[in-house]
Formats: sequence, structure tokens, C-alpha cells
Amino acid sequence: MFKLIKRVICILLIVGVVFIALSLWQGGRPFRWFGKKSEKAGEVIKEKSEEIGKEADRIKEKIERIKDAKKRLTEGIKKQEKK
Repeated sequence: MFKLIKRVICILLIVGVVFIALSLWQGGRPFRWFGKKSEKAGEVIKEKSEEIGKEADRIKEKIERIKDAKKRLTEGIKKQEKK
């Protein structure tokens, strides 16, 4: 457990040093590049999420109709068995 904690702390220190070195050496250019790419990815996800959401709604409606039909069918079968 202590080895894991030690490794996590070492990785955090290395990441911190790399962050500071990039900030001083390149003036934040890599961070701006990452920000722009993240923004483009967010736009793509937003566009696709609407389509995925609509498809999920359609699937949910179909499932509800199937559940309702199954319920009516089982009730009808139970009524037939009682007679």
C-alpha cells in the first residue's frame, strides 16, 4: 500500500515539474493546443449526443410498449386459466 502511495506521489511530482517546465519553456502553447482540441471534441460530442438521446428515447418507448403488451398478454393468459 505504501509503495502505491509513494508511486502516486512521485508521478504527481513529475507531472508538476513537467507542467511548470512547459509553462516556462513554451509559454503555454501546448496548453492552448490542448484546449482547442478539447473544445472541438466537446462540439462533436454535443452534436452526436442529441442523436444518441433521440435514439435512446425511441428505444425506451419501444420497451415500454413491449412491457405493456407483455403485461396484457400475461393477464389474458391468467384469466383464461382461471376459467
